[in-house]
Amino acid sequence: MTDERETCAEQERRLACAERVAFAMLHEACNVLNPIVSAAFLLDANASDPVKVRELARRIEGLAMAEARLAAKVRDLLDREAAGGDAAPAAGVPGTPGTSSTTAQEP
Repeated sequence: MTDERETCAEQERRLACAERVAFAMLHEACNVLNPIVSAAFLLDANASDPVKVRELARRIEGLAMAEARLAAKVRDLLDREAAGGDAAPAAGVPGTPGTSSTTAQEP
């Protein structure tokens, strides 16, 4: 009976952890997607200005790269969790104890 309770408690712990990671990812994705949408609008509005278009394209690229870095950190966290259970949290994944938030920085 004790083993069954421990298994249930472990499953609840993992589910709670997955929920925190999912909410953190959603929050961070919005932090990146909102400025990308704005930059795309400005790209269209400044289509006749090649310098501005290049500047906005670099900004979009930087934001996309920030999202890719966050995804890699979450993937690393999930890989370590699958490999051993009590892996240290990935740096920069918000909502995970012991980490700080990683938000997109404008290039």
